[in-house]
Amino acid sequence: MPLTLKNFESEVEPKIVERGRSYYRDDDVKRLEKVGGGEFSAIVFGTEKYTVYIKLNDETIVEHECDCPYDFGDVCKHKVAVFYAIRNGKFADINDKLNVLLENLDESALRKYVTNRSKKIRVFAANFCVNLMRDFEEDDEDFYDEDYY
Repeated sequence: MPLTLKNFESEVEPKIVERGRSYYRDDDVKRLEKVGGGEFSAIVFGTEKYTVYIKLNDETIVEHECDCPYDFGDVCKHKVAVFYAIRNGKFADINDKLNVLLENLDESALRKYVTNRSKKIRVFAANFCVNLMRDFEEDDEDFYDEDYY
């Protein structure tokens, strides 16, 4: 049976579920953000700080990763804590934050940010240029799709 946000409690070892629930209740899940369609990233504080990644397809958990050293099964207590947080809607949607920020950002501030970031991180500059050029090329293709003759 596929692991889902509804059934994970019955599919994961009870001891791990209880520990994960405790992490969730103790508010140890931090910076849980929806980073894309069905993708979530979080930090969970335990013995150390662990990064957890979850990918959903509707309610089905299709991918889950944690950088903790747990190797006694597929699902650790940190993942369970994040499952609870996602199921209970305790996350920020990074796309919403980004859209609000971009709507209120003036052009000069954006130019300054891109310029400064490009000076410090050369890979950013290269990726920015490549991706922007690709977007412009796709826009040009749409323009030429119609027959104007």
